[in-house]
Amino acid sequence: MTFRHLAAFATLSFAFMSFSASLFAQEANGGASSGPTNLSSSAASEVPQPAAEVDSTPRPSTKWNDPAIVRAKNWGPGGSLSPSLEDPLLGDVGGVRSALADYGIAGTIYISGTQWQNLLNSPTKTNGSQAYIGQKYTAESLDGFIATYDLGHIGLQGGQIIVDAGCSVSSDLSAYGRGCRVINLSFYDSLFGGRVELSAGILPNDVEFVDTYVGGSLTTGSFGPEAILPVQSGLSQQPGVTPSLNLTYHFDANWYEKVGVQRSLSPQGVVQEYSHFNRHGLTFSEPNVKELLIDEAGFRQTASADTYSTYIRAGGLYNWTQYTDFSTGGTAANWNAYLLADQQLTRPEPARAYRGWYGGFTVMESPSNVNVFRSYYEARLYDIGPFASRPEDQFNIVATHALFSGDARQFYIEQGVYPPQEDTTSVTLAYAYKLTHATFLQSGLAFTNNPSFLTEPGQGRDLNFFISFSTYL
Repeated sequence: MTFRHLAAFATLSFAFMSFSASLFAQEANGGASSGPTNLSSSAASEVPQPAAEVDSTPRPSTKWNDPAIVRAKNWGPGGSLSPSLEDPLLGDVGGVRSALADYGIAGTIYISGTQWQNLLNSPTKTNGSQAYIGQKYTAESLDGFIATYDLGHIGLQGGQIIVDAGCSVSSDLSAYGRGCRVINLSFYDSLFGGRVELSAGILPNDVEFVDTYVGGSLTTGSFGPEAILPVQSGLSQQPGVTPSLNLTYHFDANWYEKVGVQRSLSPQGVVQEYSHFNRHGLTFSEPNVKELLIDEAGFRQTASADTYSTYIRAGGLYNWTQYTDFSTGGTAANWNAYLLADQQLTRPEPARAYRGWYGGFTVMESPSNVNVFRSYYEARLYDIGPFASRPEDQFNIVATHALFSGDARQFYIEQGVYPPQEDTTSVTLAYAYKLTHATFLQSGLAFTNNPSFLTEPGQGRDLNFFISFSTYL
């Protein structure tokens, strides 16, 4: 299969979805195929939406802050990773959001920035350049907008268009890209009473698969070492986005199977992807880049007055793109396998069942002949809503251990560089404090032994202090 075949497949999928909406409307309404059902009222926004069906009946005005409408439905399971479009800082000031909601439009402007500073007295450069975030003072910001359009307003109920675009600046290109780009431009739909979900378009698959964000939140769980091995093997990640087509099948309210096909990131890495090959996020094909297939199976039970939250996902990807083979000097395909699990441990307040302590772990493996990182292990303990008066704060403790590739290490030694590290270990403590509506201040400390694969004498440890501000207007 070539990527040209993938392009044709994606185009046909859009046509198929539009046609099948009316074809299967009778079956969906007749109950022949029952979709997932809510376990509790608190999980209402996290269950797939009803199947799309063509309906010429005029829709009533949409409530401007209805999470079932305004959330980006393909950002995490049930839109759980979507920004707080239902609780923006400015609310419905001037009635603008209510007026837009009458046309099915919701959106927000976001502003965010992060700073890192190493507190240890250590060299600020490796081989003449910055090797990791926070080796020297590092800062980045991302400002943009995200908008959704409810396709029920044109008769395709359950469907949605998602647009996310922004401009970023960074003192370290490896921390984040510089420039303006599309981050998400996609179509979402559901079929058969919510049993099947589809996403297609320009997608960041880090919010569709794996879910490495501590506590399942982009706002409060994006700090601490992230498991980047799937991205290393070609999975798209903000701001390195690619054309993708994803399908999810729900066996019931908890069990699911999800498969996706995308154009791989550049084999030269995500930094080259967003800074050179795909600067604006809309590049469809690239030289020497092929398709990537990913499959994930999982179990997800949301917290309620009667149940604790449980989230388990396991999967793998295979990338036909040819990467440099450190062991032979030739090229080879890439792959990744992963297992993640998170379990709620306490529930101090049944009325707000999501509150409490959680524990989780991550295990990931990739081939050492084409990757710098070979294995990744993570243990995490976090408290969502640590105080009754602070129900949306989050406290995280994350410990990680990763093994570098022996093949890559030998390759660089033969190039005459100082011997690279064999592994890296880190511990991160972070607290996310909600200041007001959709506005968070996060800070913490991250200690890392061997923060960089490539190093020099005298380097080997860092203690990073970081602080971040984000708001959705």
